[in-house]
Amino acid sequence: MSNLRFLLQSYLDSPQLPSHEALLSLLEGGISVLEGENADYRPKDDEKNAGGLLDFTDSKNASLPVIVIPDLHGRGKFILDILDFEIKGQTVLSLLEKGEIFLCCVGDIFHSENRGRQRWKNAFLECMAGNLVNEPLRQEMRENLSLLEIILSLKSAFASHFHILKGNHENVTNENHREKYGNVPFRKFCDEGNMVADFLRHFYDDLILHEISCFEKALPVCAAFPRFLVSHAEPATFFSRKQIINYHADRSIVTFALTWTANDAAEDGTVEHLFRELLPESAQKEALYFTGHRPVLGKYALRQGGRLIQIHNPDVEQVALFLPESDFDPERDIVDVERNFRHELH
Repeated sequence: MSNLRFLLQSYLDSPQLPSHEALLSLLEGGISVLEGENADYRPKDDEKNAGGLLDFTDSKNASLPVIVIPDLHGRGKFILDILDFEIKGQTVLSLLEKGEIFLCCVGDIFHSENRGRQRWKNAFLECMAGNLVNEPLRQEMRENLSLLEIILSLKSAFASHFHILKGNHENVTNENHREKYGNVPFRKFCDEGNMVADFLRHFYDDLILHEISCFEKALPVCAAFPRFLVSHAEPATFFSRKQIINYHADRSIVTFALTWTANDAAEDGTVEHLFRELLPESAQKEALYFTGHRPVLGKYALRQGGRLIQIHNPDVEQVALFLPESDFDPERDIVDVERNFRHELH
């Protein structure tokens, strides 16, 4: 097992929250990587900053497998099980180390959601009593922050091959800034958005809260590979390539439209428009679009006339594995990495 794999496991296994110094160092490193990504695959916006699009449609990337990872929600073990998963006798981590695979996460690092429903309720009662740094919330944040440590370490180690897109839960300050950043306040079972912000502010300080927010806002929102596209949510409407790259422009709703779209709320034909806008002409007819965001029963749900595959099942550790030598088969290539340790073509 590599030194990096040991380090990632130590984040997951630690009973303690990360220290202020360690977390700040990882955040600063991750932000630096995101803001300095190579323009060959992350084009600059009009302000010369890293834009909202990852573009791997160049033919040199067509021979590499891609793993699309749905919503994470505090599941650090999920990421480690992916790294240990074998593709034709090689672990995903070993392929990453050789630059022979892409990993693309659709976002949503924080909030355990239904898995931690009772814990959230217990934490809420404690917060209402004035105890903002309470044990249930400490347990929740240990999961969230250990996953964040894993994500930041992988991004710093494999900048051009490990990617995470912004999801709707990437709003640690719980701000209301739908235009430009795509953020609206979050609550599901209680007041999760404010509770997380208050915990981080009181357990650490405003600097850590600010740095996590900067990391979130530096994340891209759409990825284009030779035969498919990825975003957190189904695109609510059509955007041009330039609009996606300039996702932080004033009055822009690109981020919100790619991270918050409810099921059945998107305009018809948006993915076909985006195929024509972002993919080579030769790939457009058979192209697919992958998202997470809303949970599905079983392996997947089909939308946009079957061209969009939604893969977020929070009860299993499933990913979409796109292999260059074969057409994507959702029954075969959406794989539970916890139950299946390897993948072979049949």
